[in-house]
Amino acid sequence: MRKGLFRRTIRRARTARRTGAPTVSDAAGKRYRVVPVEDPETAKYADPPRKWARVGAMAAAWVVVLGLGAWIAPAFAASGSEQNQDPRDEAATSASNAAWRYLRYAASEELERAEAALCDGASPNLAPEDLDAIHQSYVDQLGGVTRVDVETGDPVLSNDGISVAGTVSFVSEGTQRHEEFIVTVREDDGSYCVTDAVRADQGEATPSEGSTSIEAIDPQTLVTDFLRAVIADRDPASAEPLQCEEFDGVTAQDLNDAIAEWAAVNGDTTGYINDIAPVDESSAETGFETEVVLQGELNQETFNFEISVQGDCVASLQGGDDLMDGTED
Repeated sequence: MRKGLFRRTIRRARTARRTGAPTVSDAAGKRYRVVPVEDPETAKYADPPRKWARVGAMAAAWVVVLGLGAWIAPAFAASGSEQNQDPRDEAATSASNAAWRYLRYAASEELERAEAALCDGASPNLAPEDLDAIHQSYVDQLGGVTRVDVETGDPVLSNDGISVAGTVSFVSEGTQRHEEFIVTVREDDGSYCVTDAVRADQGEATPSEGSTSIEAIDPQTLVTDFLRAVIADRDPASAEPLQCEEFDGVTAQDLNDAIAEWAAVNGDTTGYINDIAPVDESSAETGFETEVVLQGELNQETFNFEISVQGDCVASLQGGDDLMDGTED
C-alpha cells in the first residue's frame, strides 16, 4: 500500500511540472494553456541592437556642426547685401537730403542718426539735443506729438557752404506747430554733411555777405505760412497780416469760418496742405495751385484753391467752391 501511494505521488509531481505553463479557463470551466508565439511581423520591425560607440560619434559630430553654425552665421549676416541696410543709415545724396536727415532725426528723438549727419568736428549752434528739447516742449504744450514732418527748400550757395531752409512740423491731433531752420551743408567729392544749423529767426540764419542769396521773401514760403495758419493751426488772426491791403477773394477769416462749418457736420477735423504747385506767371503776381485736405471723424474731402502773391503779401485766394458754397447765404 505504501509503495503504490509513493508512485502516485511521483506521477502527480511530474504531471505538475509538465503543466507549469500559464493557463486560462473559459466560462464552461475548460482550461487552456497559454503558449507564446513568435510574431514574424513584430520581429521584422524590432529595434536593432544599440551600437553605443556609433551613437557617441554621431552626437559629437552634431556638436561640431552646431558650433560651426553659431560661429559662421554672424559672418554671413554681416556680409549681406546692401538691401538689408536700414535706409536711415545710408549716406546723404544731396545737400537738401543732408539737411532733411539732420532735422528729421534730431526732431524725432533719433539723436545718434542726427549726430551721424554732422561733419567730423562740427559744433552746430543748434545741436541735436536742442532740437530734441524743442520736440519735448511741444509734447508738453500739445499733450503729445503724433508725427514729425520735415520740408526742405532749394539749396543756396554761400561762403560757409550750402544753405538749406527747412521747416519742421510737429503734428498733434487737430493741430500743428511749425519751426523754421537754416542748415549749412558741406559738400566734399559727392559726400554731404552738416556743419551748422540755426533757427530762422536768429541772426545767423541769413547767408553771409558775398553769398548767392535768395529773395527776401520766398513766394511759396509765404503761401505755405498763410495757408497753414488757417488750415492747420486754425489761427486766421496770424494769417491776416500776410494779406495785401488790396486783397481779392477768400480771406483768412472766410476760410476759417468755412472749415468751422464743415467740422460742425463732419466732427473733429484736422486740416493740412497736400500740395502747392506754381503756375505760369502771366503778370506781376506769382500764382500757385494747392490742394487742401480736411479730415473729419465722418468724412474726408480735398478742395482746390488758387492763390497768388504780389511782392511780400498774399494778393488773392480763389476756389474751394464745394467748401465755400456752404458759407454763402
